[in-house]
Amino acid sequence: MAFTLSEIMAARRQQTQAQLQAQRGNRTAVEVDEYSTNPTQAFTFYNINQGRFQPPQVHMVDPMPHDSPKPPGYTRFVCISDTHSRTDSIQMPYGDVFIHAGDFTELGLPSEVKKFNDWLG
Repeated sequence: MAFTLSEIMAARRQQTQAQLQAQRGNRTAVEVDEYSTNPTQAFTFYNINQGRFQPPQVHMVDPMPHDSPKPPGYTRFVCISDTHSRTDSIQMPYGDVFIHAGDFTELGLPSEVKKFNDWLG
């Protein structure tokens, strides 16, 4: 499935308008991406012109040092992926929400799952 640049820009304008309408004071409603139930379509849509097109809801940030303090009143998300059973050397920062986005084992062995679970604990 291919999208034209005008379709991409129309979707971007729609999302930007929805975000602006959703803002109330310092609170912002987080919209569910329309492609969240169809990963193949999402990949196709967001992969087009990847070098020039940044989805409007994606904001690149610089990583923080693992030992930086968390400002009061903020929620810290700690996100990692693709550890492949190599968690021994990871220095994890304190966080309120931990997200491991997949591939935590090398081969999917029960012993790797147990090791990962022990590491999480």
